[in-house]
Amino acid sequence: MRCAPGTLLLAAGAAVAVAGCAAAQPTTGPATAAARPTSLTPKERAVTDAAAILKAFVVPPAAERLRTAPDALKVPITTVVSTSLVDDVGFWQVSGQPQAVLAWERAHLPRRFTPEDADFGPPSWDRTFSLSPIPGVLNARDLVVEVTGAGSGQTAIRVDAQVSWQPRRPALDRVPSAARVVTITRLPSLDRQAGRPPAPVTITDLAVVRRLAALVDSLQLSTIGPGASCPAPFGGGIRLTFLARTAGRPLAVAQGPAACGTVEFSVGGKLQPSLQLTESFIPQVLKLAGLRWTIR
Repeated sequence: MRCAPGTLLLAAGAAVAVAGCAAAQPTTGPATAAARPTSLTPKERAVTDAAAILKAFVVPPAAERLRTAPDALKVPITTVVSTSLVDDVGFWQVSGQPQAVLAWERAHLPRRFTPEDADFGPPSWDRTFSLSPIPGVLNARDLVVEVTGAGSGQTAIRVDAQVSWQPRRPALDRVPSAARVVTITRLPSLDRQAGRPPAPVTITDLAVVRRLAALVDSLQLSTIGPGASCPAPFGGGIRLTFLARTAGRPLAVAQGPAACGTVEFSVGGKLQPSLQLTESFIPQVLKLAGLRWTIR
């Protein structure tokens, strides 16, 4: 499984966020959003990038482009599960056996693509080829090539250029500036070795409170789609409760890890879109707060 920030890959319906041919036909144009105008929105850059990635697919010689999807390839085996996904798709048919066609494509695809996950048939086979993400703009940048037998010595090919972009957090989706106090709570864990959680710690040092608020505000929106199959959280984690004064009403609450590696975030008691947890988030919280807790 390969997951870019905020995304999952689905292969064969489960969460996991690819001889008979001659020489390659050359392709033109860069398959990267980095060369595109930076004035484009992340979604516009994803659309542009997906089109360039699809164009980078090396069409086998004598392959015929199909106007409609073959019945066996109407739904891809592998897809990025994301609420911000662009999927540009094309279909071809060519002489040869499916595995030979897929191997030929891997050998002729531009070297900037990195081979990733693969699914093995029958009845179909696929392979994902990826470009590096563009931090804060584009998360997943994948070319997924899927092949299946079409009868009479023919192979049908489905090609998906899947690009997910990183939406920007709304201006009001932040810890309110009125926060002057933060209470940090270690949440109970199902792991018996974790022991009983220590008592919550309340911090009134304004400099520390602001650094913790900035850390929460730096997290990006999660783009993991509702179709993602994620196990329930095992337990543990931390909760940060921001207040204007000690014993006051919560202004904002951040709690994680939640399902699919997210952080639940609320402002003024109203639940906001989930945020994407980073590996460094909890260690940074503990370091800023001067806590030596072990989070399991």
